[in-house]
Amino acid sequence: MDTLLFFFSAALASFIGSLQAGVVNTAVLAHTVKWGRVAGRRMAVGGSIPEFIYAGVAFLGAGWLVEALGIGATGITLVVSTILLLLGVYFVFVYKPKVAAPGEDKLAGDLRRGLVLGMANPQLLLFWCGVKLMLVSFGMRGESTADLFAFAAGAFVGAIILLMILVRLGVKAQERMSPNGLQRLFRSIGLVLLVSGLYGLLRAQGWVP
Repeated sequence: MDTLLFFFSAALASFIGSLQAGVVNTAVLAHTVKWGRVAGRRMAVGGSIPEFIYAGVAFLGAGWLVEALGIGATGITLVVSTILLLLGVYFVFVYKPKVAAPGEDKLAGDLRRGLVLGMANPQLLLFWCGVKLMLVSFGMRGESTADLFAFAAGAFVGAIILLMILVRLGVKAQERMSPNGLQRLFRSIGLVLLVSGLYGLLRAQGWVP
């Protein structure tokens, strides 16, 4: 019974945690608009794999990891916030969405790009440590290999469900919106990323609660 609870708890936490505008979410949406449904789905799979990895690592050593990374939590916030700021600047001032021309090819593999973007987010490790410790506080210690894989698989499933929804939205946007409409959409997303990144930087410095 606990194994199923670990799976569904992780899936729910992953889905809810992925709702915020982030690097992987925005990249999958933009990639889908540019390259289409299949490319977007492959990138979504790649972007979900780090959830499996980080959740599994956190399951094995959440307490030790939180203690070991406690000093570096502010540094991690600074790194993530800076990435969000840069991505926001890119979408507000640089990015111009357009469908790929016939014969135009990508610079790198879809799955690999999603994997790299996901693994470059160290905040995921802290997030999954927090989820695991919360479950422990509810009496769900999870000491079996089945519990470990259920927790990691739930993290993967929750993330990929949300990313596949974003792929679908990207396809709909590609079909129904003009290039100017798409640009306004991504500028709006960019502004959200800018605000999120700026807030993270200010919070890391202790200037805002």
